[in-house]
Amino acid sequence: EDLLDCNEPFDDNKNYKKALKYADDKLSAALKGYVSHINDEEDRKKQNIYDKAVSLYDSGKYAEAKVAFKTIKEYKDSMMYQMRASNKSPEAGSYIYFGQYEQDSNTSNNKKAIEWIVLAKENNKVFVVSRYALDCKKYNETCKFVTWETCTLRTWLNGSFYDNAFSSSEKAMILSSTIANENNPEYGTAGGNKTTDRVFLLSISEAQKYFSSDSERLAKPTAYAIVNGAYEDDGYCFWWLRSPGRGSRAACVDPDGSVLDYGDDVYVDYGAVRPALWIDISNLEP
Repeated sequence: EDLLDCNEPFDDNKNYKKALKYADDKLSAALKGYVSHINDEEDRKKQNIYDKAVSLYDSGKYAEAKVAFKTIKEYKDSMMYQMRASNKSPEAGSYIYFGQYEQDSNTSNNKKAIEWIVLAKENNKVFVVSRYALDCKKYNETCKFVTWETCTLRTWLNGSFYDNAFSSSEKAMILSSTIANENNPEYGTAGGNKTTDRVFLLSISEAQKYFSSDSERLAKPTAYAIVNGAYEDDGYCFWWLRSPGRGSRAACVDPDGSVLDYGDDVYVDYGAVRPALWIDISNLEP
């Protein structure tokens, strides 16, 4: 009755509209209250998980903290904590974040943290390879026989890539490594002299040792690598190894994950790059 306007002649249509608007307003208010209640409940749940995860992190239980933060990665600074927890507990097969590089092909925004697969851990150092193929480069800029020691890709990795991907504090953590360059196991092509590198590529033997199957060697290229010409097949790319192939070729990994010991021509422009390096993790932070 309070919906009726008694000062005006009775109008079914007019009063029906008033009643409808009244009901709609009441329903909207109820729905807003319900949604607010649900959001409050969700926020309380996330806060409880966050508090427990921070407690785990502070007590040194980094692996457990990483799992907890992953469930609420968009909440507060959970992503930052997840990155730190990953870096605090690196074991073979785990992932760490270290350095930054262009990855989404949008140069107007910031570079993204590089994710690495931990291949091995020895005391306070870890051997890592990038989880994704980060760029696309020729093994050598000209068509001729080269070894890892003399190829232009090695120069780029230890020059432009090293300078652009890592801060001064991160560079101090990257170890200089003496790299063995074995002959091709199938064709006997000379691998050349040992080299001293901070950044390098995996060899044939390392790609087979640290990845136990073709499926584990599958690598996805970043959007930036694709824009720069990386060959892609069903989401996976061809990536270079440092070992020699047959004749003047360089060894590589096929998009299906198989190691191609006969390799491809050193000057093809569709080979993706997965850098590898040794990191001193005594004071590792993202």
